[in-house]
Amino acid sequence: MSSPESLLRNLHVLANLFWIGSIVAVGLILAAKTAAAKERGELAHFVYRRVAAPAFGISFLMGLGRLALSPAFYFKLTHFMHLKLTLALGVIALHHILGARARRAAAGEAAAVNGAGRLVSALALLAVATAWVALTKPF
Repeated sequence: MSSPESLLRNLHVLANLFWIGSIVAVGLILAAKTAAAKERGELAHFVYRRVAAPAFGISFLMGLGRLALSPAFYFKLTHFMHLKLTLALGVIALHHILGARARRAAAGEAAAVNGAGRLVSALALLAVATAWVALTKPF
């Protein structure tokens, strides 16, 4: 693997660590029952804006760059990327849902925290499945 490919891959993985860790934290903060929904929303939205969203952006751009360098390898020679990207789209969707709920809770909409525990559980499960496919390349 050449140096630019290796750099993009490593930055993608490092950004994923920050992204998934912080978006899980956002969901856990929203789901906690230790403070008022507005206070939890303010903290969760802060973590979302300052860590989760930038880390997602870096991860997405580095992953896209890596794919652009050798699309035939990922989409024709091997087939694991089809499943990995499908699972990742689920993680991305839940990331945006949790971010929107954090924003709404911070604005005072108490109902926005409802179901956050289930959402973050689903996100974590999809993230683990995505990583497993990326690491094992089962097909």
